Amino acid sequence: MHSLISGDGRIEKGQVVALVGWRNFRRSLVAALVLVALSQMAAGPVFAARTHHFHHRIRHHFVVHHTGPLYHAVLLEDADSGRILYQENADLQWPPASMAKMMLLLVATDQIKAGRFRYSDPVVISARSAHTGGSRLGLRQGQVYPLGELMKAALIRSANDAAVAVAEKIGGSVPGAVELMNARARSLGMTGTHYQTVEGLPPTPGHDVDFTTARDLATLGRVLIYRTDLLSWSRLQMASFDYGAAMLHNTNHLIGHFDGCDGLKTGFTFKAGFNLTATARRGDMRLIAVVLGAPSNAQRFAQAARFLQWGFDNFVRIAILKGGQPLPLQVRTASGATVQPVTARPVSVVVRKDSIRDIHLHYDVPQVLATQIEAGMPIGQVEIMDGADVLDDVSAIYPLSNIGKPGISTGVAISESDRNNPQAIPRQ
Repeated sequence: MHSLISGDGRIEKGQVVALVGWRNFRRSLVAALVLVALSQMAAGPVFAARTHHFHHRIRHHFVVHHTGPLYHAVLLEDADSGRILYQENADLQWPPASMAKMMLLLVATDQIKAGRFRYSDPVVISARSAHTGGSRLGLRQGQVYPLGELMKAALIRSANDAAVAVAEKIGGSVPGAVELMNARARSLGMTGTHYQTVEGLPPTPGHDVDFTTARDLATLGRVLIYRTDLLSWSRLQMASFDYGAAMLHNTNHLIGHFDGCDGLKTGFTFKAGFNLTATARRGDMRLIAVVLGAPSNAQRFAQAARFLQWGFDNFVRIAILKGGQPLPLQVRTASGATVQPVTARPVSVVVRKDSIRDIHLHYDVPQVLATQIEAGMPIGQVEIMDGADVLDDVSAIYPLSNIGKPGISTGVAISESDRNNPQAIPRQ
């Protein structure tokens, strides 16, 4: 794995600018610091001069110097494949804070997909919901709102009172929803995660804190991206609540300020620090960045933006194989005929731009089939390799029609000794 700690894009853990008074911090200043963080990756000495001027202008009102770590855990992942492009402390258990709502909303979406509820179902605000602390809408006991509106408020505004109302609706109670959340986490293989709350608030006496990991949050993020429609909400900088009765301002300040960013969720408590699960798509590549325990509101966005930008700058998605593409192999069938296996599906991988030439294929396909195989059945595997690392694999399947004669060339020469050794990617 290539390190981020090199050149002008190095990640420094020394003295950095951190903002205080986060509750009153303006979105425009956050955006400015994100741009500063991105500039640092490429500007070299120019960055130092410009940021010195920037700091001088605002330091008396907004900033202090922070000498601690920029984060406690971070992970950057290709969302399509789940390949980790960079990580530090990816399995460190950490309080998710309001990012617990990501799992709550997945469970709610599951229940809606199963037909148990509808987005339009009315939800009566309970006393517990109305008196929930932290970030909230100010819902009052006895008010009635559609389930979908409350889900939207929990995601965009991170409203704790809305989250509790959603939990009581889909789980029958808050403890019931927590059970559903933990069961769903287990089903996804999120072994470093356990929920005690539905909204991520600090624990009440007698209860443990929620905990998760950057790796598990990336897994959860992939599910939200590809199996729900929640990005249609999380991509909005502002949205109306209750058909215009109020406006929801997105707590994710990368939305509208970082190219391609359309999700996902922020989280903050004094114990957790400033957390963020962010995703952005540019062209045919989508990335997920998880930052846990940043020291300030601005730094969580700056660090997520830095890692996302580094990913887009240094990685590219390349098409390796087409679906149904003939492979440069010839296999003898039990009847003596020769067939040319084909790929079961198209394959593309995300690789470092400077290592494209290192990508090769490894074929694990028998030379002779001992039994009769039907068309479309798998007869072996093709692994896409980056050095010794397997990036992906695809089944080599029996073609719909055979070649008929042994020895027919596919344009790529392969000796018997090379059959099970890494090969260069066949060119069409």
